[in-house]
Amino acid sequence: MNNKLDNNNNVLPCYYEQQGSGSPIVFIHGSYATTSTWKKIVQQLAETHHCISIKLPGHCGTPDPNDFAAPDINTELRIIESVVAELTEQPIHLVGHSFGGVVALALALKGAVSIRELTLFEPVATWVFKSVGDQAMTAKVNTFVQGYRKAISNNDAYVCGKVIDFWGGKGSFDPLPDFIKDGMVPLTANNHRHWTLCENTHKARENLNTLAIPTRLVCGSKSNPVAQAITRYLGQEIPNNKQYTISGASHFLVTSHAAECLNIIADSLSIKK
Repeated sequence: MNNKLDNNNNVLPCYYEQQGSGSPIVFIHGSYATTSTWKKIVQQLAETHHCISIKLPGHCGTPDPNDFAAPDINTELRIIESVVAELTEQPIHLVGHSFGGVVALALALKGAVSIRELTLFEPVATWVFKSVGDQAMTAKVNTFVQGYRKAISNNDAYVCGKVIDFWGGKGSFDPLPDFIKDGMVPLTANNHRHWTLCENTHKARENLNTLAIPTRLVCGSKSNPVAQAITRYLGQEIPNNKQYTISGASHFLVTSHAAECLNIIADSLSIKK
């Protein structure tokens, strides 16, 4: 793509990568992650589809968002709406993982983009617990977030590891290569912002109940009970959904179990529209 300029002749950031042609699939990666999350999956799907991988603000070399003082999910949504409008006129298949699933669900609920189907891999939409009145899960999330924020304030080393271990299971962070650990450190402020968005991107149950887009909901059998509960509640509230559990998988299933995730993305949604 040719670089675009703003009114001051500054080069505008590119918030996506694209590969292949055909029916469009838009991928949104999670926090502390990059578009490489989808590498194995996109390599296969690009043979028959136009694969568009979104770069979240502050990730993959894009500028940090300017709303740290008052995080707003519309910062992400406006970027994706702009990318989709630029690249395709067709309805999209929207795929999100983790925080990317939070963004994808928010975009679907907003209704500003034509989405033909939605696939959510362990969306960490913790706001759902408030919507359904699960106080125990809300308290569990709050306890973790408070400890995480305290660790950030104390400038603890590799505080990012707390998040990886929370979602992926204790001991998930330590085996990672040093270059990956070090690459996560500068993303801590963005991840902190994401936790706020997971809380305040709140919608009433009625919004979920009227979401007509056929939806796949996916979690791992070994995932954090918090992630499993979010997926379960979404399955109860979204009318047109199909649920999947990947055996032996945890939160980072889109990379550890890419083949199974690819099969799920390709699985026909023969549910009532």
